Parts: sequence; structure tokens; C-alpha cells
Amino acid sequence: MTRAFGAHMLLRRTTEKFRRSNKIGIALGSGGAKGMAHLGVLQALKENGIELEIYCGTSAGSIVGALCARGYAPADIVSLLTNLQYGGAALTAMLSGSLEPLLGAVDDALGGVKIEELSKPFCAIATNCSDGSEVRLKTGNAARAVLASSSIPPLFRGMKVGDSLLADGAFCNAVPGDAARELGADIVIGVALSPARSYEQTEFTCSSGETLLLRQSGFLQCDLLLEPDLSAFHATDIHYAPQIYDAGYECATRNMAQILQLCRGAASRKRI
Repeated sequence: MTRAFGAHMLLRRTTEKFRRSNKIGIALGSGGAKGMAHLGVLQALKENGIELEIYCGTSAGSIVGALCARGYAPADIVSLLTNLQYGGAALTAMLSGSLEPLLGAVDDALGGVKIEELSKPFCAIATNCSDGSEVRLKTGNAARAVLASSSIPPLFRGMKVGDSLLADGAFCNAVPGDAARELGADIVIGVALSPARSYEQTEFTCSSGETLLLRQSGFLQCDLLLEPDLSAFHATDIHYAPQIYDAGYECATRNMAQILQLCRGAASRKRI
């Protein structure tokens, strides 16, 4: 055995040992069209050899996360979401005030699978319309789960999942780092599409008409919280998808040294 080959085998064994003992999860935050930034982040992680084992997401983050957990590459998701946003079903959804018209297209993209049938562990976050409580969707139809997680009032009505009427999860857990830990992640990378301070408390109006003040702490469970500069964009800016993608990619690339350090076992918690 040559010295070079021996060193290669040692590196390989070390890498495999790390992957077995340290599961890396990602918590993808809410943000509508700004969710394209997630794909820029994911592409940068992929290019640097960072293998994600667990995906959790809220709203737009849940859609991206489910597609990743299904096995899609970031570049493929860009094309898929672009076609979905400009398709006839999207227009019907906007006009009807419900994401139900998108169910067929999203279900097709996810292969009609249940969450528990995805290639990697996944959880979508939604808000219970009756009492504002957080609902973690870890079983059942994956397409219905991510659309419930994305049903932001008053733009879209809540979506039925089982016996519950659910709305966008941004009200209760916009960047679900704690959900990723619950699924077994040892290291959690979070991606916030709005300033983290905006998540500390939110107002939610229940189906009864009562308005609640909800406090959030899920994002605090991230070991690293990436915050791409999206101050020039709004949640409805689908026409700026390439620029939003680039902002996510730039943020992850700029902080890659710290990301790699974390994924090699650094335990310190730090917000970028």
C-alpha cells in the first residue's frame, strides 16, 4: 500500500466516522419568494461537500426541504419551483385564496409519497388555526403538509390536515432548529430569510377571531444561523428569483470557513 493511498483511506475512514456520529440538519425558514435563497445556500453546501442528513422547514422552507429530502438537487429545485410559480395552478390558487389547487402539482413533484417515505428525515411546521399552537408534521402526505405550512393568511385560507385546520408555520416557529434536533440532528444550520429578531414574537389571529401573541425560540436551537441580505426583496418578489438565489449563495460562501469548522465538530454556537 502506498503512503498516498494509505492517507486517502485514513481520511475516508475519518470522514465516515464523523458522518456516523454527527448528523447535520438544516432548518429552512419562512419567507415566500425569498425561499429561493435557500437553494443558493444548499448549492454552496453541496459544492463544499457538506452532507445534510435531516431537513426541517417552515412555509417556503418546508417546500424546499421536502424536495431535498425526496432527493432533488438544488439546481433541479430551482427549475421546478420556477415552473410551479408561473403555472396555471399558481394563478388559480391566488384567485381562490387557497393552496389546494397546487396540491396535485406538488404531490407529483414529491412522487405522491408520505413524509415517512422520503429519503431523509423531514418535518414541516404549521400553526393550528384553532389555538395558535405549533404543529410538527412528520407523517402523512408530504405535499399537503408543505402546503399547509405555506398557507399564509389572509392571502390563503388554512388547509385541512386530518381533523385540523392549519396555517403558515411562520407564526409559531419560523426557523425550526428545535424540530431538527428533535429528529436527531447533532449539528443544526439555520437559514433565516428575515432578521432573526423579527421571530421573537408574532401576532396570530385564531379562527375564533382572538389575536394571540406568540413567542418563538426554535431559531435559538441552531448552532449557526445564516441570514442572507434580502432587505431589498419582498415575499412576493418571484421575478427576482435569480438575485435572491445569489444572495443565499453569497451568504453561505462568505461564511463557509465557519460552516466547515462547525461541521467538523466545533460545538460553539454562533449567529452569522
